Amino acid sequence: MTATTGFANRGTITVGGAGTSPGTLPTTQTCGVVKDVEVTVSAEHVPLYGWGSIIRQGVAKHSLKVSVKIGQMKFDPAVTAGWIFAIGAAPDVQSDGTFTDTNLPKLFNIVAEFTFEDAGVLTATITDVFFPDLPIKATEGQWIKLDFTGEGSGITFEN
Repeated sequence: MTATTGFANRGTITVGGAGTSPGTLPTTQTCGVVKDVEVTVSAEHVPLYGWGSIIRQGVAKHSLKVSVKIGQMKFDPAVTAGWIFAIGAAPDVQSDGTFTDTNLPKLFNIVAEFTFEDAGVLTATITDVFFPDLPIKATEGQWIKLDFTGEGSGITFEN
């Protein structure tokens, strides 16, 4: 992709099953109108010091995570109700009315496509994302907003 500017008015977000515990969503489900997206790649850093020196000797990192936040508006309420169960914010209910007794979260892949002014597209794929909850925000005089905040295990970029 050539050097260009990106303006956050065009793009798509899709969410689909992934990993060893796939969600009950279809293969991919396109979100409604995306209000905001934030992806943060981070790791814990540990400074290392040697005996007899006050100067840092090195730095190691561990616990890589990819935090992802998606704000969505103008969504289909029927799809959203299904997402609450698919994401795992509510337990799965069996046909006999009992809950599934499992501690394994459902994992998803998120694909975000960002369209640039020159029509180039940057695609970010966040893998094995789990969502601990699914809050819905309703403010008087405003669109109802659905916020996804999750954590993935990796990210790739393509253009």
